[in-house]
Amino acid sequence: MMRVVRYHEKGGPEVLQVEEMEVPEPGEGQALLRIEAVAIGYADILRRSGGYYPVATPLPNIPGGQVVGTVEQLGAGVDASLLNTKVMGNVNGAYAEYGLANSANLRPLPAGVSPVDALAILSEAETAGSVLRIAGKLQPGESIFVPAATGGIGFIAVQLAKLWGAGHVFGGASTEKKRAVAAELGAIPIDYTHDGWSKDVIAANGGIGVDLGLEVNGGRDVYETIEATRAGGRIVNYGNVSDTDAPVNPRVLLRRNLSLIGYFRGNMVSDRLHVEERKAMNDEITGLIVTGKLRALVHSTYPLAAAADAHRAMEGRETIGKVILLPNT
Repeated sequence: MMRVVRYHEKGGPEVLQVEEMEVPEPGEGQALLRIEAVAIGYADILRRSGGYYPVATPLPNIPGGQVVGTVEQLGAGVDASLLNTKVMGNVNGAYAEYGLANSANLRPLPAGVSPVDALAILSEAETAGSVLRIAGKLQPGESIFVPAATGGIGFIAVQLAKLWGAGHVFGGASTEKKRAVAAELGAIPIDYTHDGWSKDVIAANGGIGVDLGLEVNGGRDVYETIEATRAGGRIVNYGNVSDTDAPVNPRVLLRRNLSLIGYFRGNMVSDRLHVEERKAMNDEITGLIVTGKLRALVHSTYPLAAAADAHRAMEGRETIGKVILLPNT
């Protein structure tokens, strides 16, 4: 038997319950992982609470996807050399002591990098990198606005933007403590909790909007990000943390020759978009981790039984960095 965290109805963090289930058997092409660390993302909270998410959430549901674990059992057709290795991958229903992964999508844990640090970076690095490079077409010297600059994705996006040659990198953060972290990374911190923060970005960028504006919050921040972006610039939306609609009049875009681009990692993977480009980018990012050029920021780790507390901390905007669940501690 194994312990899992599961919910049978949508609602607040209290719907997350620890239950026991049979350990699954790997099928063809699958590997059974003993899960050591699970990345908790805001998508987990939106799905649990009943907020908007592009993929349906059937009930009952075990949250979580990206993990680090040890391969303990192999299904038919899987390379035997994977057995007993530490890997990163995706498990459907990862708030659990064990889970099944598609063996073809597993990556070895980078040498000398702890499971927690590796997960803190790599669980968000493909999204951050793809938002910048594939969707956003970031070019050396360009200016960029990164929201939630001390969150899991934002913290990596600021670093990658700097490493990939961006000029001014503006980091949106909601508290003085978070803005200090953004500044330490090399970003120009922006308080984006007040109306009109786009004017602060423009003023700090020499009177012109940024070349590339990232947007993840939804609601009024969509409009502020559009205002903070120069004529002819690009805006990439990759989430909606506030679960608030923000209808955009196409005339706003055409009058200023703006490009508004959507990005969702889940469908990019399932639709097999930019496969080779993403592979090359992930290899490059792994190299940045191994050489110490890309830093992890972990807010805290939680045991499986405290998953609800982890969700409360994230919903309360208390976290700086990645929140990680440790199912087997």
